[in-house]
Amino acid sequence: MKIITIGVLMIFLTLSAVQAQKISKTEARQLLTKAWVALETSDTSSFLSLWSLNDSISIHHNRPHTKEQIIENFNFILIYLDTALYKNLPIQSIRISEMNLAGTDTKYWIQAWFQYDKNRYKGFGLYVAYLKNKWVVRDYPSTSTLQRNVGAKK
Repeated sequence: MKIITIGVLMIFLTLSAVQAQKISKTEARQLLTKAWVALETSDTSSFLSLWSLNDSISIHHNRPHTKEQIIENFNFILIYLDTALYKNLPIQSIRISEMNLAGTDTKYWIQAWFQYDKNRYKGFGLYVAYLKNKWVVRDYPSTSTLQRNVGAKK
């Protein structure tokens, strides 16, 4: 009985450690950089390798379920960030937000931002989960624009 109790306790602690996995700024930067390099080089295979298409956890959520859908997202981001690609802009900043999308196993929303000029930024984001000892993309990527209104009259 004592062995069973210890075994159950060890399993519980192991599962708690897995559930508590936190993404570091370095890991987020590495994942976003891999995505950005794939976009810069038009390498759809590398882009696809960032995703997990395993639907056992979030089968009811609206997310890419096929490689073709991920390639459509790849092409959308290429068009959306065409100026950043053309000007060879580096990732200016990384933002990490805890974001568990309903019905999924996602843990974080990580974003890469590119500075177009003094007041204008564009970026893309990935929803990620920790599976099989690595961070993988689990949902459609997002795109965002940020513009500061400097000197706007009130």
